[in-house]
Amino acid sequence: MLKELQVKNFAVIDDVKIDFRNGLNILSGETGAGKTLIIEAINLLIGERAENELIRDDEEKLLVQGYFDFSNNPTILSFLKSENLLGEDVSAREVVISREVNRNAKNRAFINGIFTQVGTLKKLGRFFVDIHSQHDHQYLLEPGAHIEIIDNFGKDRIAAAKRIYQDHLSDFLAKKEKLDHLEKLQGKKEDKLAELNYRLEEIDELDIKKDEEKNLENEHRILKNYEKIFHLASEAKKAIKSDEDGEDSLSDNIAVLNRNVSGLADIDHEFKKFESKISDLGDFIEELSHFLNSYLSDFEFSAARLDSIQERLFRLSEIKKKYNMTLSEIKEHSKKIKEEIDDLEDLENEIDKAKSGFDEASKRTSAGAVELSTLRKDAMSGLKEKVTIEMENLGFKSVTFDPRHDYIEDENGTLIGDRRLRLTNNGIDNIEFFISVNVGENARPLRKVASGGEISRIMLALKSVISSAYDISSMVFDEIDAGIGGATALVVGEKLFTISMNCQVLVITHLAQIACFSDYHYFIDKYIENGRTKIRISRLEEDARIKEISRMISGTSDSDISMMHAEELLEKCKNIKNTLLEGKVKVGN
Repeated sequence: MLKELQVKNFAVIDDVKIDFRNGLNILSGETGAGKTLIIEAINLLIGERAENELIRDDEEKLLVQGYFDFSNNPTILSFLKSENLLGEDVSAREVVISREVNRNAKNRAFINGIFTQVGTLKKLGRFFVDIHSQHDHQYLLEPGAHIEIIDNFGKDRIAAAKRIYQDHLSDFLAKKEKLDHLEKLQGKKEDKLAELNYRLEEIDELDIKKDEEKNLENEHRILKNYEKIFHLASEAKKAIKSDEDGEDSLSDNIAVLNRNVSGLADIDHEFKKFESKISDLGDFIEELSHFLNSYLSDFEFSAARLDSIQERLFRLSEIKKKYNMTLSEIKEHSKKIKEEIDDLEDLENEIDKAKSGFDEASKRTSAGAVELSTLRKDAMSGLKEKVTIEMENLGFKSVTFDPRHDYIEDENGTLIGDRRLRLTNNGIDNIEFFISVNVGENARPLRKVASGGEISRIMLALKSVISSAYDISSMVFDEIDAGIGGATALVVGEKLFTISMNCQVLVITHLAQIACFSDYHYFIDKYIENGRTKIRISRLEEDARIKEISRMISGTSDSDISMMHAEELLEKCKNIKNTLLEGKVKVGN
């Protein structure tokens, strides 16, 4: 349960702290006092979206922090341990959840001081709190939500069957996609084969050699620079071995240098370090001389060869542009084309295999859908019985609550039994709640029948039933009293108190008939301090509580008549509560 809520810099809230208790906690106050901000703050602790516009003016960040006792909720304990958010030495009675929202759009969440993702808060929130707001009225009117309510009610059996079905459906859709693809290929097989064979022939005809482009570019560069190369090589040869008589060549000069340095080295050993290097230089010059002789003797220019290379390089360049690949990638691509051709030529066998796999997946998925549908029908029967009882307890004197089931038919769907049905992620079922609240009237769709006040009570009846299927620690109701009053409000208050005997309940209300059932009553009001609006939250003791009930009845807290009515109403609710508590004790014994 939520033990304490601290809110800082949240809209008009400066800094408030509320100590909540187990049982029925009522929050009341004038319209616009900021009651709903408390619900919005709790929403942040369960991972709802946070806007930095909520930050109080002139502040940089808002903080919401909740202190929880999860010692009686094994589902939460298991989740926290699986996420490494609750150590063996940390008490589950003191779990702290924090949420920070900054103006720079940074949003941080912590559990027990450990940074965590907001998504983790969202997962955790499903296990410990159920928040009902006015938005849920519209949610209840949407037929698409009814199947979710059924699944929540029967989750002990339905959840596993739904997971299995969805796994089968995922496999079914993947196999269907593969089969559809192969069958489309079958229709285009001949054209596709012709295209692939053309591409393969085009690449094979080029007969691309390894490093061919690099080698051709080098040869092309040489032929394009024939005259320059011949001139440079001839000059280099001449420099090494002079063609003119009596002129010393580079080879002769190095030989003289080598003899002289050797002679010096024999006398002064300091020259020995140069001796071997000059010898190596002579060998190098001789080697270069032989290479130049050979190079020049073999070197010749061929215009035909240059044209041939240019043509070949052009073809290689064109195919690279066409495929947007390097030549080595094109060679690898040709292997893939061969594989694709082989696959197409074996397409009939592939289609047969795919059909077999698809048929098996279809049978598994259809069986899973039927199983899921059967479990939902069983859950509908149980929900119908329990919600009807709850609605009667909430003042519906003659009520028919009838969840109705049908299948999603689709002429292009899967044949299941003798009907073609659409396999959706949620199964094959359409479920919608029908209701009649007056004697002699046929049940009609809920969205066409119920008034605002009736919707509030129907939602409360559903919440009462569904909450028993969860280990919910806290239930929060904002404006559950919309559209109701008088004796009906008293019945709703009694129901909220009944729910609070099993879990913590927080209720924002404007009705005295509901507030009188509180175990703890909090008053929220605005005040001005230093030119700024602030919010104050006070837990009311008996006298203050009577005054607040008086205000809720008549709009004033100092009328003797309304004070008397408040005391009478509180006494009446006290007797009802005692009777309910005595009944619980008897049942427990």
